[in-house]
Amino acid sequence: MNYFQAMLCPSVILKTRIGDDKILGGGCAIGGTWKDINTDVLFKDKRIVIFSLPGAYTPTCSSQQVPGYEEKYDELRKFVHEVYCVSVNDAFVMNAWFRDQKIYKVKPIGDGEGKFTKGMNMLVNKPKQGFGMRSWRYSALVEDGKVIKLFIEEGKNDNSNDNDPFKVSDADTMLRFLQERMNY
Repeated sequence: MNYFQAMLCPSVILKTRIGDDKILGGGCAIGGTWKDINTDVLFKDKRIVIFSLPGAYTPTCSSQQVPGYEEKYDELRKFVHEVYCVSVNDAFVMNAWFRDQKIYKVKPIGDGEGKFTKGMNMLVNKPKQGFGMRSWRYSALVEDGKVIKLFIEEGKNDNSNDNDPFKVSDADTMLRFLQERMNY
């Protein structure tokens, strides 16, 4: 576990999609509109759990991390206002992935340009996998725009020298931390 002095979340505009209800097939849906989300507004006066991962439709992300947060969502919501999944993917991909995975509670945030991820100092290069710039796997507790607790997977690097570690950014670790912090 990494302890540190609280830092501010990056102040960025994220491009999201709402109302895409015309299914074109293969997971693609259109018909909605773009909606800009300002992270300053998103996090203002709220306690939020954010978790980030290397990419939509990837094995650990799809089989463990996202389903784990979806399963624990109601328990997490006893302590926080919302739970967000951030990935360096665009809004179309994030929305299609969540529809495909039947994720209805956790909210997807596509960070297609990697601005939020870079501001969190979690942007890494994954050339071995052919991913390019992606997020290192982590989870964070954010209160009123300040990162209060950060769980970062070991071995952060820019050379794809990892076995996709997944030990501390899971929903159970965050839930235990929240329960201990709130004396639950």
